[in-house]
Amino acid sequence: MTIKGILFDLDGTLLETTPLIICSFQHAFTTVYNRPIAESDVFSFFGKPLRAAMEALGPDKPEELLQAFREYNLAHHDEMVTIFPDIETTLAELEAAGLKLAIVTSKVSKTARRGLALFDLEKYFSLIIGLEDSLHHKPDPEPVLTALSLLGLAPEECLMVGDSPFDILSAHRAGVEAAAVCWSHVDWNEVLAAKPEYILSNIRQLKEICKLL
Repeated sequence: MTIKGILFDLDGTLLETTPLIICSFQHAFTTVYNRPIAESDVFSFFGKPLRAAMEALGPDKPEELLQAFREYNLAHHDEMVTIFPDIETTLAELEAAGLKLAIVTSKVSKTARRGLALFDLEKYFSLIIGLEDSLHHKPDPEPVLTALSLLGLAPEECLMVGDSPFDILSAHRAGVEAAAVCWSHVDWNEVLAAKPEYILSNIRQLKEICKLL
């Protein structure tokens, strides 16, 4: 069946937020525990809600960690977030071709919109599914199923694009095929283990997958 919609993860997929996220974690753990945290520990939680990461990495002080993280993140967000190559032009072409585009992220919608606004990207999306829009989060299928329902599309009519195994697993559990971006900072073996149907070395490859070329 022809693809009629694409669901995008945000961080690490459309926007390069990794330096900001790493620095925010380091600030939080230095502030609360007076010690840094290994980047590998942070990467293992990419694609999952921030609270889940803090409860796992600092179970005795998750609230303090969340507060310190958010203070740093909000203060440095606009200066540190960048956009990956060819994102804006590809989104414009996909939308012009009639595809329904949506964001499915583990961030709260307000913060997701702030990132999109930096590069005037929100206009391309029919829908933003944030943390507050589902009870269960990636790798649970609920966020993807919610997006499908609101877009009025069947699973086989959609594609999920993301940078973590949680994106891929969430898509598969909802009956949606997935494309993994190779600019992911997550362990690539873990991404491949989730068995994405497509690998993107450049976002423009979506046009070929959607048969727009």
